[in-house]
Amino acid sequence: MRALACATALLACSCYSFTTIGRARTLPKRGLELFAAPGIRAIATPSGDPNIRPTIDVGARYGASDRVDVGIRAGEWGAAAAGRIQLVRGATKETGVDVLVAPGLAYTLTDKLAFELPVAFGINLRGENQIVLAPRFVHQMRFGVGDLDRPAQFVFLGASLGFVWQIGRNVALMPEFGMLFGVYAEPGFTSFTTPGPGIQAALGVLWDR
Repeated sequence: MRALACATALLACSCYSFTTIGRARTLPKRGLELFAAPGIRAIATPSGDPNIRPTIDVGARYGASDRVDVGIRAGEWGAAAAGRIQLVRGATKETGVDVLVAPGLAYTLTDKLAFELPVAFGINLRGENQIVLAPRFVHQMRFGVGDLDRPAQFVFLGASLGFVWQIGRNVALMPEFGMLFGVYAEPGFTSFTTPGPGIQAALGVLWDR
C-alpha cells in the first residue's frame, strides 16, 4: 500500500502552474484585466523523461482599490485565486520600480491544494513595457495519499522572469519562463517524476479595460 502511494505521489506537483501572467503593478480601482497564456511545462532533467506537456491559463483580475486587486485563473491543471497588494509603485509606467506581493490558493486536479506567495518586482521601461521577476514560495498539500491520516506536505521555491510588451493601448504580450524546485517532501514521498526542477514557458496575452 505504501509503495502504491509513493508511486502515485510522483506527480504531486508536476502540473502546478507557476507563472505570474501580469505586471508587478496592480490595476486601478474598478479596472479589469483579462488574460490567456498557452505554453508548455516539463521537468528539467539530464536523463529520463522530461514529461513535456502543453498547458493553458486563462483568467481575470479586478481592481478592488488603487493598490489592491483580486484575480482568478484556471487551466487544464486546476484553478487558483489570489489577491495582489502593491508595496512599491514607480511614478509612471515608464519609470521606477514596482513591487507587489500576491498571496493565493491553488487547487490542482484532482487532490492537491497549495498556498502560494509570489513577490513580483517590475522594472518599468519606455513604451510602458516592463521586466518582471517573481520569486515564489509554495506549500502544497496532497490529500488521500496512502495510509497517511493527514495531507502529504510539499514545499517549493522558484521564480519566473517575464517581459510585458505593450503592443497596443489595451493589449500587451508577455513571454515568461519559470522554474520551481522541490525543497521538502513528505518523508517517503517525492515531488517530481524525475530529479530536477519543474520548468514552465508561456506566452501571455493581457487585455486591460
